[in-house]
Amino acid sequence: MKGVRPLNVVLVDPSRFTVPYDAQLSEGLTQAAIKPVWSLRPLRAGESEELPPEAARPTFYRRSDRPEGLLRLVRGPLKALAHLVGLWRLSRLARETRADIIHFQWTVLPVFDAAAIWFLRRRYGLLLTVHDSVPFNGQRMPFFQRFLYDLPIKLVDKVIVHTATARRALALRGIDDASITVIPHGPLKLRAVALPEPVRDSRWTFAMFGKIKPYKGLDILIEAIGQAAEGLRGRARFVVAGAPHMDMGALQARIDALGIADLLELRLGYLSDQDLAGLFEEADTFLFPYRQIDASGAYYMAKTQSKWIIASRVGVFAEAVEDGRDGALVPPEDPAALARALLQAAEARSVPRAGGQDATWETIGLSTATLYGQLLREGGKRMPA
Repeated sequence: MKGVRPLNVVLVDPSRFTVPYDAQLSEGLTQAAIKPVWSLRPLRAGESEELPPEAARPTFYRRSDRPEGLLRLVRGPLKALAHLVGLWRLSRLARETRADIIHFQWTVLPVFDAAAIWFLRRRYGLLLTVHDSVPFNGQRMPFFQRFLYDLPIKLVDKVIVHTATARRALALRGIDDASITVIPHGPLKLRAVALPEPVRDSRWTFAMFGKIKPYKGLDILIEAIGQAAEGLRGRARFVVAGAPHMDMGALQARIDALGIADLLELRLGYLSDQDLAGLFEEADTFLFPYRQIDASGAYYMAKTQSKWIIASRVGVFAEAVEDGRDGALVPPEDPAALARALLQAAEARSVPRAGGQDATWETIGLSTATLYGQLLREGGKRMPA
């Protein structure tokens, strides 16, 4: 409407946990007449900015992003202090940009973030997107990252989740169901990169990619490959690519003990866009043998490739993957069921059938903008004029 200025929104992802999602959401919000600014850490060596440069404000960890050179004893306190400074800079950024809304994507230190939310809610509408309804997807984390995990969720005005499963999980933990809105995750496309002529392998290629963490079930995949090895040799190969965030020694020992090193290739380390694009060219089937998940950025990247998906029946996979059409769903932590799905895909050379429609970032941006407006109206705050 003529004369109505765009809503000013500060979005907060202190550690850049979900930059591909952030960038697409920012684009969707801009299409919905929202003016987004992002409060986050500076870029690290080797990273490139995916957000519009004018929208990315390095307010967190400007001098202490990776204090590896310090003794372990002081790393935690230093990072906590830096986080407090970042929250103070966030409040300044909100004032400078005349923010109407502050939208947290992640809470890094819940007790400090809750205190900031309590302070900021007197002046701004507050939202939090809960990407993982189970804290850290069950991964063991330091005490201060777990302490009072739900408190920020209870203090904000509105909560966004990506699946109905996540909404039920939060409601069971005492979060007001009326404050929770399900807004789906959107597809994540890789930036275009130049690739050399791919080396074709006649074997069916299964790929698992992304940060390697316990909840993602690489150990379950290893056991499944071991059970199906005789039926897979000569017909299939497996590539697991990503930076490990867990001890790989025991997994490598298990690979050796099962005698499947000829079937399974580990590409350990940071994945550039070019690495991912090359892997996507190789892959025939994507694997997600997760123990727990709500929404998975890796899944939303894989989904754009229109290839068969084998996943655990949890979270977004249970809600978005149609068993037998898009891929195969198996019970979580069931190597035998996973082995059967691997053998079937390798034998049938399965591909998804056409059909189905994912949410677009335009509709996601519009849904999020609508929620912002609803929050301002319910909070009695003056709508911008």
